[in-house]
Amino acid sequence: METPSDNTPGWLLEVRERGLYQALLLQLKKDYERANLHFFLPVGEGREPVSPGELLQGLRESLYLLQMERFDQYLNLMYAADVPEREFRSLSATDPVEAATEVAWMLLRREWQKVSLRSRFGSSPD
Repeated sequence: METPSDNTPGWLLEVRERGLYQALLLQLKKDYERANLHFFLPVGEGREPVSPGELLQGLRESLYLLQMERFDQYLNLMYAADVPEREFRSLSATDPVEAATEVAWMLLRREWQKVSLRSRFGSSPD
């Protein structure tokens, strides 16, 4: 599965079907922690993964709060996740809620690239 270009929850369901959804959540958690931020969702061994809708909603809320209240930590997260600056600068939304939604999809796509490549080429997540 290629990295999605559209912002639809359907590809998150496909990630789940392929058995890589938990890896996506763990990668997202890892990058949050690298940016010295608390990850907002319960993730880990023995836990039931959150639904794609819950993930998207939680990620949007988290990014909105970071944009509005802790912009430096928001930028640190984008750096830790390695979201390309050209994508980040080309946001079309001017409303903070819409911007948080667009950035959530950017972040998920970037995390999916990492998980997908790791799955395809078999390297460890560290």
